[in-house]
Amino acid sequence: MLPEPNITFTVPSLHDALDIDCRVYHPESLAPTSDAAQWKKHAAIFAHPYAPLGGSFDDPVVGIVASALLRMGFLVTTFNFRGAHGSAGKTSWTGKAEQADYKSVIGFVTHYVHFLNPYPHITLRRSHSEVRENEVELEGRVAAKIQLQPPTPEPTLMEATPLSAASTKPVLLMGGYSYGSMITAQLPEIEPVMALFETPENGTPAAEIRLRAEHLAEKQNTTLADLRAEFVDRQHAGSPRRTGGLRVGGIEDIRRPHEPRRSLSVELEERIRHGIEELMAKTKKGPKASQLTEIRDGDGPNSTRDAACSTSKHAATDHLPSIIGRTQYRPAYLLVSPLQGIVTNFIAISVPTQISSLARKAWNRLPAKPGKKSATSPEAPKPIVDNPENKLTQHDTLVVYGDNDVFTPVRKLRTWTARLQAVPNSKFRGVEVYSATHFWAQAKVAQTLRDAVIVFAQSLLAET
Repeated sequence: MLPEPNITFTVPSLHDALDIDCRVYHPESLAPTSDAAQWKKHAAIFAHPYAPLGGSFDDPVVGIVASALLRMGFLVTTFNFRGAHGSAGKTSWTGKAEQADYKSVIGFVTHYVHFLNPYPHITLRRSHSEVRENEVELEGRVAAKIQLQPPTPEPTLMEATPLSAASTKPVLLMGGYSYGSMITAQLPEIEPVMALFETPENGTPAAEIRLRAEHLAEKQNTTLADLRAEFVDRQHAGSPRRTGGLRVGGIEDIRRPHEPRRSLSVELEERIRHGIEELMAKTKKGPKASQLTEIRDGDGPNSTRDAACSTSKHAATDHLPSIIGRTQYRPAYLLVSPLQGIVTNFIAISVPTQISSLARKAWNRLPAKPGKKSATSPEAPKPIVDNPENKLTQHDTLVVYGDNDVFTPVRKLRTWTARLQAVPNSKFRGVEVYSATHFWAQAKVAQTLRDAVIVFAQSLLAET
């Protein structure tokens, strides 16, 4: 399952600045002792099931998916929606607040990944051919267990995209399980979300998220680079190499078997916490700014000084400047046991909106006064509704569900999957797993879920 997180922290929700608890896991390629292939800035976010029923980022299915993506080289982020253990507030009736929670995490991850570059002059110990041989071997083993069939006779999911059509953008894989998949499916496209963080006003949640991501990335750059240099020096001195990957940050009093002793102390944690709190205090403006509750990440002794320097860069203006050369991402989506039908409609649509819609329809039925045009006349403008499902067909999307799901009848899932796969040039793929329930409790179906995630992740990486 998942190792200890590299950093545990909170971000303020864009909805109402409530603190949202988050964890970030670095892939092996970012470990100071690693000789893996260079990290390509691929990142993944995965959301948990319904909080009032016990859902949180500790859910076993979240662990299965997140650990598979971490193994494939993604930087993985999990978080708790409002009302889940560790996050403030209560679960909303409409899902709108949870969408804002998810957008907040997207803002953090995209900026954290942009600024995270601890080894700019890395020298790989393994050749690219050796890395590719390992990937091909993994593809063969996994593909033998499960096949993901595309809706058209185009190249199969496991085939790499031709070099001329390959994308240079890193992948941002957004996903969720159960309720988390429903929130993921309702998110807008990535660019409107990123626009919220383009030039945010100082002291707003969006500004805090950006500053927090930049500061934590800079501190990780310093810490990881120092540990990498220390490791190289020990190797040159003839010291025996440690076994296992070194994890930086996270929960210091819990270690996995065979995990090396952590070199970061409580004193360093206090310094980084103090530095971030000072940074946030100096950039706050107005009552809506949230407060940072807890940050636990491996950091160096200059947190306060660096925080003050970072603050001075933005203190002269009311808004943060745009980031020149901001990393552009290729979005992809992963939905596990998605909710369909009456459950989705009940949670996703607010009651006031329904009442307003009914009142508007009743008003439109009234006869128009002389000299005035009816609201239903052909000349009246019609609102343009952007269907969030469009992004699922326009970008690489995988949906995995069981044929024994107790929350959504399998016929609804089959109909929905077939409809989206039938869209011309659709990139939507569906996998139905025999005998799997909504909870993926059996070992065999859990392994099938993991294999499907690995195959999908491999296909995404093959296109870059």
